[in-house]
Amino acid sequence: MKQAYSFYFKYILPQIGKVISKDNSAYTYLPESVKAFPDGNDFINILERVGFKNTQCKTLTFGISSIYIGIK
Repeated sequence: MKQAYSFYFKYILPQIGKVISKDNSAYTYLPESVKAFPDGNDFINILERVGFKNTQCKTLTFGISSIYIGIK
């Protein structure tokens, strides 16, 4: 499921956005920024390095999205 969504998010959504808004950059920026965002333990490690405690990562929708929790 995550691979199918990633394909849609990277290749299909930008084309739909280009047709609708005539601005391709708005719909290519989002997939690029999501790809660059650290996920899983990488982001948990960043949270802990900057002082968050009791950190957790809860994946949703078969790994398509995540909720990160931490106490500062």
